[in-house]
Amino acid sequence: MAEPVLKTLAEEKVVVIKSFPFPIKGIIRLVDKKGRTLGIILDKRTLDEIEEDIEATSPEFLNFLQKSRKSGRVSGKSVKRKAGLK
Repeated sequence: MAEPVLKTLAEEKVVVIKSFPFPIKGIIRLVDKKGRTLGIILDKRTLDEIEEDIEATSPEFLNFLQKSRKSGRVSGKSVKRKAGLK
């Protein structure tokens, strides 16, 4: 599931929009006059959450978790480093 999404994100097009007539919060869907979706705008927090969800479902991350759980022990220092807290 994550592979097609990551590939699509890697091929994204960036358009600079100087201002919106409303605040950007959460998910905003842009539609045409017939209600067909033209695009989706995500605020930074929402995009970060989606990226985290995608990373958490990657086979590499799941294998890492499985190995870690089998070892039975993980240091607090290692957890903080991997979580980006130190």
